[in-house]
Amino acid sequence: MDDALDLAGIGIGPFNLSLAAVSTKNHALKTHFFDEKPEFQWHSEIMFPDSDMQTAFLKDLVTGVDPTNPYSFLNYLVQNGLFHAFMNTNRQVVTRKEFELYCQWVTRQMPERLSFNFNVDTLGYDGRYFIIGNSAQQFKAKSICIGTGINPRIPACAEPHISETCFHAKSAFLKHTDMRDKNVVIVGGGQTGVEIFRNVMKEKWGFAKSVTLVSSRPNLEPLDESAFVNEYFSPNYAKAFFTIDARLKKRIVDYQKLTSDGNTPSYLQNLYNELYYVQNVDQSPVKFRILPYRKLEGVSNFNNRYQLCFSNCFTLKHERLSADIVILCTGFRNGVPSFIEAISHLIQFDEDGCFRVNQDFSVQWDGHAQNKIFVQNFSRYEHGIFEPQTSLMAWRSAVITNSVSENAIYQTENFAPNFLSYAFVE
Repeated sequence: MDDALDLAGIGIGPFNLSLAAVSTKNHALKTHFFDEKPEFQWHSEIMFPDSDMQTAFLKDLVTGVDPTNPYSFLNYLVQNGLFHAFMNTNRQVVTRKEFELYCQWVTRQMPERLSFNFNVDTLGYDGRYFIIGNSAQQFKAKSICIGTGINPRIPACAEPHISETCFHAKSAFLKHTDMRDKNVVIVGGGQTGVEIFRNVMKEKWGFAKSVTLVSSRPNLEPLDESAFVNEYFSPNYAKAFFTIDARLKKRIVDYQKLTSDGNTPSYLQNLYNELYYVQNVDQSPVKFRILPYRKLEGVSNFNNRYQLCFSNCFTLKHERLSADIVILCTGFRNGVPSFIEAISHLIQFDEDGCFRVNQDFSVQWDGHAQNKIFVQNFSRYEHGIFEPQTSLMAWRSAVITNSVSENAIYQTENFAPNFLSYAFVE
């Protein structure tokens, strides 16, 4: 059908924006991407001036597979007169705000491929095409790619108390909170929790009476970004990992957690130096504590004050904290979007209710082979630890582009061998 798209993308975050940019190399491919937001936004609720990316700027939307692509970060710098000034900073990483500005620039370069303010709430399948859209407009597509992002993970004991004083960090409540003369407890010792803790100390939301950071981790553990560990974020490793026994994958990925979910070492050093100054030089009246090895067990509210119950995994005792404001930095989860309900009977899910994903990032399902459902960031325990990260998004976009094109538009194999080999070779 002439008016049918070859690929429709649902959600325009970094991953689907990468796919939109990478797929332009196949000029015959008809693609379009949809998002309910008015413009590209990337975790704007938790973006601070000191928030840096954890990957090098060359691991942008396209450069990993197509350095001549016009949507590269380097071209963004050149086109905006920033190249020389940026190079003088001697940085390998950029702030998350810069990355968001770069992505917003990319969206302005391809308006014919992107539709913002378009909420996809219906998805059907007629045996030849997917029909996506809403009550106002619908489109047909041979294949789709779901890139709808992640949802806040909220501990069950905290759910009944969600409000303007007890909320997940990725929430509009954070921007408007008033911490003046308040006792603040931050639950979670990953990068988001550490950044919020540091910004509370800097009085971003007013001068707090006290701030406590509580983490289930044994310490404020750093990101492991050493050279050999970084081979986890390579196409060779991703391909090898996909082929191993499924029973091993979760244990391996969980072991690799700090290669993906640790705190930026330089950020921790700066925070430590600032805390030293606050406590030992400035002798600031603000009280702060960092409490590792604690697990949140319960939340109650009495007279507009929260009582938090923690189990201490170091002393094996229970502890209580009082707070006026509770900020949950408890991570995110993948949620299968509700709009797939009409075709869910055709899709194969695993025992945890997640998509079963093929090597080309398409979902296993009972529809026609020429119609594929691709997913982005739903395959951490199938493809490996890189899935939620931006490190390999250009490569993954190339794999999907090749699959949709039914042609090798990009070279996605035959890379120089890694130095670590997990399978014995004679």
